[in-house]
Amino acid sequence: MPASPTTVRRRPLRVLAGLAAALAVSVALPPAAAQADRPDTVVGELVQAWPEAGLAEHPAAAEAAGAPLSWVETADGEAVRVPTDAVTDLPVGSTVEVTVGGQLPDTAGEDGYEAAHDVLAAEVLRAAPDPAPVRTPALTNQVTVAMVVPAGGQRDGTTLAQVVAAVDGPVAQFWADQTDGAVELGVTDQHDWIETAAGCSDPTALWDEVAARTGFVPGPGRHLVVYVSSLPRDLPGCSYALGQVGAAPAAGGRVYVRDVLPSVIAHELGHNFGLGHSSGAQCDGAVETGACRTAPYRDYYDVMGASWSRVGSLNAPQAALLGVLPASAQFAVPVAGPATTVTLAPLSGRTGTRAVRLSDAAGGTYWLEYRAAAGRDAWLGTSDNRFRLDPGVLVHRTGAMPDTALLLDGTPSAAAGWDADLQAALPVGVPVPVAGGAATVTVDAVSAAGATVTVTPVAGGAAPVTPPEPAAPAPQVLPGAAAGTPPRSAPTAEELPAVGSEPAVTGPGAAAVGSEAAAAPAAATGSGTAAPTSTAPAVTGQEPDGVPVTTAAQAPTSTPTPGRPTLPVLAATGLGVTALAGCAAGRVRARRRG
Repeated sequence: MPASPTTVRRRPLRVLAGLAAALAVSVALPPAAAQADRPDTVVGELVQAWPEAGLAEHPAAAEAAGAPLSWVETADGEAVRVPTDAVTDLPVGSTVEVTVGGQLPDTAGEDGYEAAHDVLAAEVLRAAPDPAPVRTPALTNQVTVAMVVPAGGQRDGTTLAQVVAAVDGPVAQFWADQTDGAVELGVTDQHDWIETAAGCSDPTALWDEVAARTGFVPGPGRHLVVYVSSLPRDLPGCSYALGQVGAAPAAGGRVYVRDVLPSVIAHELGHNFGLGHSSGAQCDGAVETGACRTAPYRDYYDVMGASWSRVGSLNAPQAALLGVLPASAQFAVPVAGPATTVTLAPLSGRTGTRAVRLSDAAGGTYWLEYRAAAGRDAWLGTSDNRFRLDPGVLVHRTGAMPDTALLLDGTPSAAAGWDADLQAALPVGVPVPVAGGAATVTVDAVSAAGATVTVTPVAGGAAPVTPPEPAAPAPQVLPGAAAGTPPRSAPTAEELPAVGSEPAVTGPGAAAVGSEAAAAPAAATGSGTAAPTSTAPAVTGQEPDGVPVTTAAQAPTSTPTPGRPTLPVLAATGLGVTALAGCAAGRVRARRRG
């Protein structure tokens, strides 16, 4: 039955400081709606996607982390871009009626995208359908791969076989491993180079044209992965990657990438599955006090953070959001109660307690996990650990879109040193305050087999912290420094992945997740405040984007039945209005009134 209409009154549109061109993709307004500035009513599906910027190639484009792109897509394939801030009360994937006004200039338009249109009024006509998983033999998620030369581009040297091999190989293996078989994806259809009339400035038209020419039909568990040629690199409107935001692994969705780096493809599919970014939260006092910033993509351990050659284990909060962190792998500890000691097994393993969950009085959720140099995280103990990331116990805080997981810095540094400080593991033997000082976490001992941690409540601890507003992305690469050594300078070109080994950024950005970047340091503005200036780095294939951070409800977890993988659906409250059913139920019939 249709949902009760939800009317959204006109609100002043907030311009996020420093929005980069890669963070605000626009789509075309139907011809009649483009006349003058008169109001026009458009009915269709509310769609969101994240554009990715390549920091190494275009550092200026990573100067900010913005919001996901939003547009209303009609039944006949036309799309009207609207400011994300103006539709935050509308569920993504629902059928909406939006009255739009004149064009709103932004940096995306300056970069080649078509303009967004002011939202005068909006209402929900029909809720998004619940995606139901559709299985083919051995697969839960079917992928169609297409090689595309968009309008104004030219074919590059990447082959269809390379893209298919990346999806069927390391990308499929990663998601199967991290979900205990709940996600089994593979390429079921593939198409070599297609030249499209549509360009990147209208991603809906691009995806729709590719779908029509390849026979791709949107639906539950169906993904369209488009490889967009990297030549020329500065093709107007083309992000390094663009991923549609989904509601759950079963929803399906569309992405495009301009690189075959497995972490970038896996990252974009993670957006289809409903995940936001794995970012960093840095403060210059204690772990959560002093001048603080949120640095998008700064969790270099995680596939939903900065995309580079290593793809480590999916972190605990992201796995919990997907519903693939079994209850048997978690140990819940309230921050009010007796001291509790727990032994953590390596996160990369599949047995034992792999995450400690702490909940504070305000509903905030913290996660402890042990990153050992073993299994999928074995690279932490090798020369492949080029950013000198620490093995050890990490602490995360669950967040809301766009940063659904925040890595806290267990060894805080002054703001001036944030860019070079990628060492986040908790020190051994030192009580570290969390949850605004309501409890301390002490790592008692660490060995190859596990880490022993003690959580101790603190009487009269400070009130729970409020996450800082996301900063805007900045440096091209954030180098790490080994323990006891001074920070080194940013990597040279020779230190970055080489083409043919670890793919270098080949598009106008090196971000991943819709469009993603990491965060750089923010100027200190006083205790407990965030000073948004720049965001942290993306390596060769990372992404910048961002929307206001609020506390998200934790999605329920489930334990997949051995031999019968499940596809748990994320709770609507877990991802708020940014959860997207996308094309899960096919094109919603829509109308447009002039």
